[in-house]
Amino acid sequence: MLESTAALGQALFAGIWKLFDIQFPGFSFTFRQFWIAVALCGLSIRVIRVIFSFGGSGGESPRSSSTRTPKISKERRHDEF
Repeated sequence: MLESTAALGQALFAGIWKLFDIQFPGFSFTFRQFWIAVALCGLSIRVIRVIFSFGGSGGESPRSSSTRTPKISKERRHDEF
């Protein structure tokens, strides 16, 4: 029973995988190569964002427009966050 189920799964997976061997219209690469390239591009962009800290939430930012000389009123200077 288990062997026949495994063989059926392998045949189904192989059949679906062969569908991606169709040439991309107008180009010399297949849909499989296209989706692998898209996945690799997405992964590399995420790695670059992590390495160089691009995007995402940048943490807490000050409410004043300038970080060098924040204009905080005297009443709010000692407020805690």
